Amino acid sequence: MLDFPKLSATYQQALLRQVVPFWLKNSRDELCGGYFDLLSTLGEVIEGDKFVSLQAQQVWAFSWLYTNLDGQTAWLEHARHGAAFLSQFAHQDTLDCYARLDRRGRPVHQPADLIPDCFATMAYAQLHRATGEDEWAMLAKQTLTNLLERRADTRAEQARHVGNFQHLQQLSETAALLKLVLDMQPLLDEERGKEAIDLIIHEIQHEFLDRRSETLLDSVLPEGAFVNTPEGRRLNVGLTFQTAGYLLDFYAESASVRNTPGVNTNRKLAIQVTGWCLRLCEQAWDETNAGLNQYIDFKQQASIFPDWQQKWGWVQLEALMALLKSYVQTRQPDCLKWFKRIHDYTFQHFPDPKQTGWHLVLDTYAHPLLAAKAIPSVGCYSLIRCLAETSQLLTKCEPLQKTQRTGRAGISLNS
Repeated sequence: MLDFPKLSATYQQALLRQVVPFWLKNSRDELCGGYFDLLSTLGEVIEGDKFVSLQAQQVWAFSWLYTNLDGQTAWLEHARHGAAFLSQFAHQDTLDCYARLDRRGRPVHQPADLIPDCFATMAYAQLHRATGEDEWAMLAKQTLTNLLERRADTRAEQARHVGNFQHLQQLSETAALLKLVLDMQPLLDEERGKEAIDLIIHEIQHEFLDRRSETLLDSVLPEGAFVNTPEGRRLNVGLTFQTAGYLLDFYAESASVRNTPGVNTNRKLAIQVTGWCLRLCEQAWDETNAGLNQYIDFKQQASIFPDWQQKWGWVQLEALMALLKSYVQTRQPDCLKWFKRIHDYTFQHFPDPKQTGWHLVLDTYAHPLLAAKAIPSVGCYSLIRCLAETSQLLTKCEPLQKTQRTGRAGISLNS
């Protein structure tokens, strides 16, 4: 049996005593604005360039903390600091986002996808929720409109060249867009919000999902054609769990509204997503050394990627949160079995016993691989979001488990 109150406190302490202090103390650029995105194990600045996605994720994270935890003014002030830099420098005149800026905010690189635009829009929407200030709501709506128009044009162009191999669609962009639209719901009229959500869910279900194996693919050709290459077969374990978590958020939101059309269909989605999570645990778990591997091959062929067995902290945390969300919605007991196994590994190896913050990535033998706690591909987004939400979810699990012990079984994944 899991001690849910104790576990909840463990996650909250990790968040408030280890992770949040590291970012508040070390990430802020007082001279030029925004945040430092490359930080050493000790919190020292490795490089001053700023990545729009990571800047936006940090604005989102601290705005979300302010709104959903105890509303510490330091968190809101930290979010405002980053948002001021983001809104001033991250956009072209057309509102398109750059990918990378130098320390002073001058553009360095154009993006390869719409992920920076998605996270910037999320940041503005979340800051509006924290402050109630109209300027952030207006900016969020403007960037969303621009983003959706550009994406529709890009997908239409790619569909006209469906035979070409160079136009791969990435689950990472679609997942970021799903999270964005979920966050934007309070700012959208009901019809527009539903239309956007339905379109994204359809993309995931009919383009990225291989229905024969019930596997969520990372990269597909336009209209969902499979790419039988090492890159096309490679599944990003953390991204799949993250997408699963977003889909379960969508289900929870729709189920909370009584008489919502499609709730029964969405119920099937919740059960389906739970099945993805449990199968992915079986496939990605390192039976020899423990922990979830970073990548797996869709067809279980030998990997050509030397980093496939690395253990990333954000991957473990996304899995933990998705498993708890699955349990809350389906009462599937295997979710808790896997939660305990991954939790034990994560909290044994990733918290840094000597400094604030968590290790980013471990090797096969659970030794830290990098002398860094923030790099261009991974910042604070999953750490803060997953620790906070998991702590909250754990408070819901004890009464559910008690109900289950009185005779109500978990939902079958085959129903």
